Parts: sequence; structure tokens; C-alpha cells
Amino acid sequence: MYRIVFDADGLLKTYKAGFLEEVTATYFCLLPEEVFQETVTVAKRAHPEEVEGLERFIQEGKILKRRGARSGPAERLLVMSQTLGTGERGALRLYFKERADSIVTDDRAFLNLLTRHRIPFLTPPEILYRLRTADRLSHEKAEAAAERLRPIIRHEVYQDLKRRLEELP
Repeated sequence: MYRIVFDADGLLKTYKAGFLEEVTATYFCLLPEEVFQETVTVAKRAHPEEVEGLERFIQEGKILKRRGARSGPAERLLVMSQTLGTGERGALRLYFKERADSIVTDDRAFLNLLTRHRIPFLTPPEILYRLRTADRLSHEKAEAAAERLRPIIRHEVYQDLKRRLEELP
């Protein structure tokens, strides 16, 4: 099964758009401890009702919480990029430790680093499109998820996603 590591941005956008269930059914999902702290522990104080759903995925073992480890490849990249947050750093470390296939993020600074170093990544809109093309989401559910992504992704990314979804049979 394809192994993905979430950063906070990727996890929250996928969850808020309503297709995290399909993602966890399709991919082997890993969550760095740092991202868990960012998205669940800290957010629980401000938005407890929102966090309960995320916690359920972890409690049911659909998303596996793991601690990353320092590694040569990750540390060499992190030294060059001091702008990354704790969650992105944890995601990169976990990616190397677990030998994952991709990192799920929508953080622009992180995407730039991953692109520069040819580390595979998926954005929430790309995962949504892939789920639809694999018939893991109905047309209606994909369209609804795209609409929920609309206010939290860049306009041109949303327009591209809508166009690509509309071109599918």
C-alpha cells in the first residue's frame, strides 16, 4: 500500500474537505508526533468538536502516529531551510525514517523544498483528484469536497481542480 506522511496543513485540509475517510482507506497514513501536537493537542483547546473527528482516525488506527528520527538525509535538508515549522520538520524526518512514498502538504515553503530536492509530495487537491479517478469518490462527493477546499486553497489551484474533475467521465 502507498505510504503517505501528513503535515498539519495537508491533514487539516483533507479532513475539512471531507475526504479523509477515503484517503485512509486507500493509503497507509502516517502522522508525525509533531503534527499530532499541532493539529490535535493544541487545537483541542480552541476547537474541541473539530478535533474529535481527527482523533477518531488515530484511535481507530486509520492514521498511525509515529515519532520521526533524525537522519542524515533529513538533517542535511533541514539545515538549509530554517523557515520550516515543527510539523514540516517532523514530516520530513518521518518520511525518511519510514521510507514513505510521499508527503501530503499544501504549505508553499515546504512544497518548494520538496520540489527542489525531488521528494515526492501530494497536495490535498491532487489526492482528491486521484481518489476520483480511481472511483474511490463519486462525482458528487468529489465536487462537494472541491467546494469545501475552495476557501482554503489558492484560487488558481481550485480552478485547475474543478476543470480536471469536470473533464472526467
